[in-house]
Amino acid sequence: MHLAKTVPNVEKEKSRNTRKRKTPTSSAPTRRKMVKKTEYPSIPEMSDGMRERIMEMGGREIHLVIQKQVQHTDISKNHGRLSLPINKLRFDFTTEEEKKLLDEQENKNKKGMNVVMIYDVGRESIICLKKWKIGSSDTYCLMTQWNKLVEETALKAGEHIQLWCFRKDEAQLCLAMVKLGSC
Repeated sequence: MHLAKTVPNVEKEKSRNTRKRKTPTSSAPTRRKMVKKTEYPSIPEMSDGMRERIMEMGGREIHLVIQKQVQHTDISKNHGRLSLPINKLRFDFTTEEEKKLLDEQENKNKKGMNVVMIYDVGRESIICLKKWKIGSSDTYCLMTQWNKLVEETALKAGEHIQLWCFRKDEAQLCLAMVKLGSC
């Protein structure tokens, strides 16, 4: 009998509760941050000097990987990497075997692979290529010697670069960075 009396009391308390979920009063859509997409009217060709340097190295299968505007995170010493979002690549430069290697982990760290990077026609460096998940996107990152390369080339945020890939000596992956300046 005692239970029957308590049920109506609970219902009375529920009916007295005046807190309701707020519904938006305006029909205006919520604003999202717009990301400025850089459109390039034309893709400049690689300079003859850089192309000759690649040929001297025995390079073949030259492809444009990405043309991008350098971001602050790309030149930050704390970040120490150039990010190459996979969904923005014009050409996926890794083989299936290289993709498998880059997906492997060792003690919670992604494995990487060393690639030859040429820049400013005569300069060359060994740089580490890794694959990370940044946000919800898979991204290739060039690391290890990246800060040194930024310093040597005086790379600045807002400048535009091209990254080209090529193969040498039985399919060794190599990269070439071409600085386009500010567009």
